[in-house]
Amino acid sequence: MYCSKCGNQFDPSSRFCPACGAAVPVAPPPPGYSPNSGQLFRPLTGRMIGGVCAAFALRYGWDVTVTRVITALLIVCTGVGILAYIAAWIIIPEAPYPVSTRSI
Repeated sequence: MYCSKCGNQFDPSSRFCPACGAAVPVAPPPPGYSPNSGQLFRPLTGRMIGGVCAAFALRYGWDVTVTRVITALLIVCTGVGILAYIAAWIIIPEAPYPVSTRSI
């Protein structure tokens, strides 16, 4: 990798450029990142109200738009849909914030 300030090459695991000391930006997680694909988590990004539909879509590989439409139909057509959504919002944990494992 190369420093955006001075142009010198540095190790990809570095947090700072050894030549000029500029901080290296940490790459954000890719869209649709799920910290553990085996568990159901409400994602931190890409959610509308509580992240319940996005959680199911990410976990099972469904299209999030179709999941939201089906959920909206269930809420409108049955009175139980809103209660199920609120229960899922409370029960499904929020995804943990990504933590960098690189050393200083």
